[in-house]
Amino acid sequence: MKHLRTAINVVSFALLGVSLIWLLTVYGSFPEEIGIHFGEDNEFDVYASKWLAFFPFIAGFGLTIVFTVGDIAVSRAKCISKKLSEDDDIFVRKILLIAFDSMKLFWAVFYTIWAHCVIHQTRMFTFGISVRDFQKLPLLIISWAFMAIDSKVRLKKSKRYIIIGEIILTVFMIIAAIIGIKLRK
Repeated sequence: MKHLRTAINVVSFALLGVSLIWLLTVYGSFPEEIGIHFGEDNEFDVYASKWLAFFPFIAGFGLTIVFTVGDIAVSRAKCISKKLSEDDDIFVRKILLIAFDSMKLFWAVFYTIWAHCVIHQTRMFTFGISVRDFQKLPLLIISWAFMAIDSKVRLKKSKRYIIIGEIILTVFMIIAAIIGIKLRK
């Protein structure tokens, strides 16, 4: 698990670092105004000064740092809560670390793609989903983590019914997101 977390850190920071180096090498050839923000159709809807081309790197690097700090805090805390048993504490730590690492990797990849699109002035590639909807995907990671912790720690007596309910809730959230995307088109 520790090697995987280290690999996620290396990949996340490397993706952003490569995009920054790439941006620095082509920055001089940019016109004074470039596309920097994407609308519902994944095409640029805001054009601004070329120095704002650094936004994807800054945002991605900032979020990667935030989730790395969260990783460090969870790893170094003596216990998550004194009310938890040792097994529950270990479980909560693992779930939080998985959630932080997933978020870190998601945002690093997302902002690296954004930087690529800004550098080449191309539309954003998000598998046919609008950028705004694509940015909501990490909410599934957060809700999954809280549901897993809740079902393991707080509601031990009726696990089977709670897990079934949480699976139904997750499926409902995904279906609602798909319907919302289809209705906007």
